[in-house]
Amino acid sequence: MKANNQKEPAYITKRILLQTSYKAVKLASKKAMRIAGYIVKVQNECVVREYKDGTIQEIMRLSPKVKPQEIILD
Repeated sequence: MKANNQKEPAYITKRILLQTSYKAVKLASKKAMRIAGYIVKVQNECVVREYKDGTIQEIMRLSPKVKPQEIILD
């Protein structure tokens, strides 16, 4: 419960969802690093494998996202 008798909302807000999911991803990454010795992530438009010792191996470069062209209907 918050100070001044303010209750948590009964619904999930975007902020609560983002905070919780961020914490869960960080925890899962740490656990995966401990168990497997590496994690795979996206960094600087590349898919990379990061090892326990900090070594980063590039797996593949991602192509830039291209916006679809506007379609004009007659």
